[in-house]
Amino acid sequence: MNFPRFAYNNVKRNARAYFAYFLSSAFMVMIFFSFAVFIYHPMIVASEMHQMTKAGMIAAEYVIFVFAFFFVLYSISVFLKSRNKEFGLLLMLGAKPSQLNRLVFLENILIGTGAIASGIGLGMLLSKLFLLLAARITETPELPFYWPWKAMLLTACAFVALFLVISAMTLLFVRKRNVLELLQGSAKPKTEPKASIGFVLLGIALLATGYIALRVGALDAPMLFLAAGTGIAGTYFFYSQLSVLFMRLLKRNRSFVWKKTNLLWISELAYKIKDNARVLFLITVVTSVASMSAGFVLSIDRETRSLYTDNPYALTLSANKEAGLSADQARVEAILKREDVSYESERLRMVSIGVGTQQEGSSAYLLPASDYARIFAAWELPAPGPEPGGQEQTLLVYDDKRMDRPLAKTGETLTVAGTGAKLTVREVAQSRVFASLQLGSMLVVPDRVYEEAAEQVRRGAAGGMQRENLFYQVPAWNGIAPRYDSEEARVGAELAKLNPKAEGEERLYGYLSIRANDYASYKQFMSMLIFIGSFVGLMFSLSSASFLYFKLHAELSRDSQMYRSLSKTGLSIGEMKKSATLQIALLFFLPIAVSAIQTFVVLGPILAVLHIVDITEPVLLTTAAFLIAQLCYFFLVRGRYVSRLKRVMV
Repeated sequence: MNFPRFAYNNVKRNARAYFAYFLSSAFMVMIFFSFAVFIYHPMIVASEMHQMTKAGMIAAEYVIFVFAFFFVLYSISVFLKSRNKEFGLLLMLGAKPSQLNRLVFLENILIGTGAIASGIGLGMLLSKLFLLLAARITETPELPFYWPWKAMLLTACAFVALFLVISAMTLLFVRKRNVLELLQGSAKPKTEPKASIGFVLLGIALLATGYIALRVGALDAPMLFLAAGTGIAGTYFFYSQLSVLFMRLLKRNRSFVWKKTNLLWISELAYKIKDNARVLFLITVVTSVASMSAGFVLSIDRETRSLYTDNPYALTLSANKEAGLSADQARVEAILKREDVSYESERLRMVSIGVGTQQEGSSAYLLPASDYARIFAAWELPAPGPEPGGQEQTLLVYDDKRMDRPLAKTGETLTVAGTGAKLTVREVAQSRVFASLQLGSMLVVPDRVYEEAAEQVRRGAAGGMQRENLFYQVPAWNGIAPRYDSEEARVGAELAKLNPKAEGEERLYGYLSIRANDYASYKQFMSMLIFIGSFVGLMFSLSSASFLYFKLHAELSRDSQMYRSLSKTGLSIGEMKKSATLQIALLFFLPIAVSAIQTFVVLGPILAVLHIVDITEPVLLTTAAFLIAQLCYFFLVRGRYVSRLKRVMV
């Protein structure tokens, strides 16, 4: 038997140990290949969305590749530790250290080659389904199948290089130990896990520092880096120190510990948490990053979607002069009539001008009271107040999504730049409809004040801009987010041709804002993020389960000996299952619980700065997705683990 055959037989005999590692590696290759298939698709390359999509997909490829590198590196290091006895036996039989290195190198190359071939093959089988799913999620026309030679070449080259580098680096893990140490493997007795009070306090201090940093400067880069660094370090001390301290305190509760088999699983869990602190830490960090990213995207998606659903106007036509608006109106309505679209329109006058209190100045739109009387109900704003008596009054409306606070409070006086007008704020109001129009701040003023301010702007005596607006309502289009093939999207694409795309083009005098086009651009971008995030998150989830599988398999030999000895003293199979299940469940689900808490803590202040308060639903949806995936892995791993233990029970 030659040496390559010997390496192949080693991989074959250790198939159970290598199963999760091989499966996760092949899945990473498949995801990488699938994204490459999408990137190089001829229709995507030729489409307008190519640049945005390509940038997002390439970013995902980098994330997958970097994560795959560290995943494979860590997995190999765990496997090599679990094979100390085997290496010791080979050295005792006369194998040279160089031959041992060659054996490990060949094994890694064999597994890597199999993972690359399986990943690309599975990706080819599922490529049509992947393209169909990608087209549905990103709301693009259906993408036909093609032979992705470029994607295959990119994937093969990238992962061949990865496995070659990892295989060379694994030689560093085969440390030069004497034969006796290698033969002992993990049989050496472990010392009781202890927690350092100093490290416990340091962990608490780090977590508290991260929490405070987020509250002080949620969008401040230095504070975010401080919060991330202290939070990650604090998470490690949580598993390596705080959890050990908790288990030691739990052991002091004699009435609980000495009940049935509690002593068995509590004692074992104390060792397992300490031994697996690094794995649990890595899983928590990976899951937290994925949960935070998904929660952030879902929160932004829900908030931005409301800008469409809350906006009652399908089209908004704006111009600086009334004559220009009338000319643009004729061109827009000609297209609407040609497409047989029923609509209603409302014309409003506005002027943007400087306003402020004695303390600070700002700008706002002035809207005449006569125009406001026609639209207050549609904009879900208070009814016009009584005509002012001796002192002129105003209604201040502001967008709480874009402004931390209004320009003034009720009863305060505002001055209008360039005029002698002083307005007392009668009421401060806001509404979701007004927020969807993204006007910032608006003052409802008497017509006389509006005319005076508009005249000052026309003469150039006051900074600002006059704005004539025409708002179009299309009853048939309200309340439903438009698909890329809907009537609203089709008509919107025709109307978009009226807007100038290059300097010097003469189309509309003013500017036409098209709700469907704005939503389509946003939707395409968000759909791409959700599409990429779903597969990357699935990869993270599968890899997290693989981490735990590696560790449990590495400890299986020692656990088998322990449970066999306990079965001789009367431990039943049912009691063994209960003890093993509790230990495995805590290892699988503790990181999910910690990551959910971290996601709430981190996303809360960050999204609050963006005026997004309710993050419960997005975070729970994300956590539920990871929990469901982890449940599937848990039952699979638990079944295989318990099945192996049952064989050693007497």
